[in-house]
Amino acid sequence: MKIDFSKVQSYGIEGMVILFSVILSFYVEGQRDLAEKNDNKDKLILDLINSIDEDLEQIQNINKTVSSAVQNINDIQSDINSDDFNPKKNELISKAITANVGTSFFPQKGIFNQLISTGSFELIDSQELKSILLRLFNHQNERNIAISTSIDFFNIEYQNNIYSKFRIDTEYNSLDGEYYGKQVLRNFQFDKEFYHSNEFYGLLSRAKQWGNMYIRLLNDIEENYKQARIYAEYEISNK
Repeated sequence: MKIDFSKVQSYGIEGMVILFSVILSFYVEGQRDLAEKNDNKDKLILDLINSIDEDLEQIQNINKTVSSAVQNINDIQSDINSDDFNPKKNELISKAITANVGTSFFPQKGIFNQLISTGSFELIDSQELKSILLRLFNHQNERNIAISTSIDFFNIEYQNNIYSKFRIDTEYNSLDGEYYGKQVLRNFQFDKEFYHSNEFYGLLSRAKQWGNMYIRLLNDIEENYKQARIYAEYEISNK
């Protein structure tokens, strides 16, 4: 039996062409799929920048609120330390009820979670952006939850003490304040002995300590958010 090598050669070329076509189609499809994933990643990064801006605004507002609470505590302690007693008792009690260091920051994790769940996080070119996002939404978020929870427990103790010792009655103005509304003093009975007691002074000192600790944490988070925004913008523009 004679083998027609010309046919074999023809079949071989056809087979190679078919194989090459299949490989090429897989490659083109893969590139198209990668391009779509990169487009989706870029859209999520743009959304991330917007959510960073919103979180930065929230941090700055909370920082202002907690800093104001710490200042109120300083004012009360300065009055206690002074030889001259402040006759404006309602002003002092108003400062005491607004010395609330329990205003917490709640980061928007939705876009970060989408980056992880869609696999877009692994497509981010900047290792710096990856690292800082993991720090923000894992480590620092856990610290934020831990400190906020401890402050909430302390704040319950603080509020229970001053409201019962000074027999405070307040109204709640839900339209005032950035997040939780505002307590407005209606009536109280000033307890001079408790006001000058070590117990009250200690409560104020602990509140101030928690407030300063939370301000420090907010400053650290804010700095990382600003850095993340820079890296995110570079990720989008560096194409």
